[in-house]
Amino acid sequence: MTKNSDYTSKLNEIYNKAKVIIRKNEIEYIKQELNKQNPNRAEWIDYVVKRADSQKAIVTVLITSFLKKIVEPNQDVRYHKIDLPNGYSGRTLDTKYVTPFIKEKFQRIAMKESGWLTRSIEQDHPFTKNFPGKIKDKKLKDYFLNIFDDLEVKNADPSIYLLYLFVLLIQKMESEKELFLNSLVDVNTNKNELTISNIISLLKLHFFYKYDDPGASYLPVIAIYSIYKLLIRDMKRYENKKLLPLKGHLVSDLKSKSIADIEIVDQDGQYFEGVEVKYNKPIDREMVLDVYRKIKNTPIERYYILTTANPNIKTGEEDQVNELLIKIKKESGIEIIVNGLINSLNYYLRLLVDPNEFLKAYGETLLEEYSKNSTIKNNHVEHWNEIYKDHYHT
Repeated sequence: MTKNSDYTSKLNEIYNKAKVIIRKNEIEYIKQELNKQNPNRAEWIDYVVKRADSQKAIVTVLITSFLKKIVEPNQDVRYHKIDLPNGYSGRTLDTKYVTPFIKEKFQRIAMKESGWLTRSIEQDHPFTKNFPGKIKDKKLKDYFLNIFDDLEVKNADPSIYLLYLFVLLIQKMESEKELFLNSLVDVNTNKNELTISNIISLLKLHFFYKYDDPGASYLPVIAIYSIYKLLIRDMKRYENKKLLPLKGHLVSDLKSKSIADIEIVDQDGQYFEGVEVKYNKPIDREMVLDVYRKIKNTPIERYYILTTANPNIKTGEEDQVNELLIKIKKESGIEIIVNGLINSLNYYLRLLVDPNEFLKAYGETLLEEYSKNSTIKNNHVEHWNEIYKDHYHT
């Protein structure tokens, strides 16, 4: 009978083995071992890891399936639901052991709860070649199902599969972190003082570049959060106040129980100030009402709604929005302030003792968020490095 500890110990055992392989530079040997019976196996895993940022569920399901097959060799892991003939609950195994492990080791590609909550995966059908799940990347779907066919029809070794997968994931995380650290070095070793105008120009280039990947809407949130790190340190208004960690751009307010993108609390943990950041959405009356519904029963004193849109208030609703703000202030004492995000950044930077400190704070926060979740992509990191070098670093 399988013990719960078997799953955890096996994950850690293979992960640690993968780290040793990297340290000893034996990656090519493991790749050759994987490809002994089928020269396409490494290519399948290589592609899965390449798409890991946007296909977290696929990675999670593969790790879960390899693990189950290692610990219980007689289980046909294509049958991933207990409703299927001789099936098992892949979702349960994932939720209890795999996703917590991924959150610890590969945080930025971890699912919130389980890979099986993804519609393309959660199908009452085994992972056979005719699996109907709508995985948009056809090549990825083919490779994904080829791996299951290889395990169950060709009797491939799940241990070598999982080992190679871990090797590539560790390499990916370490190389991407190194890339970002190199970007931070450029900021920290800059010899020239930048004006506030320079800093704003740099941020605009970073925010509004046409990226191939989603996630750019989170960059202004990171910028405002970075400003607050310094304001809380320097300004008397924020004495004995605490800046709460960012909760991730893709987590709903309802699930995270948050009232804003950026939240400041007092010593008792009561809300003191909040900031909501909108990307290219003009502020309208309904948006203000939505915010007020969230905060009206809290002790919060001040709340900002900032947008990258220009104009920042929806055309034709200026009077309605301003009248509503006055009414809310009179009724509740809460001051809701609406403004353009770039204007606010200009103002906040003028409040700092040394505006140049902001660039270091922004880079560090970007790194923190990059390591925690997949909203921030390689493109965002690389472009930050490029614009800084091209425009300001000498």
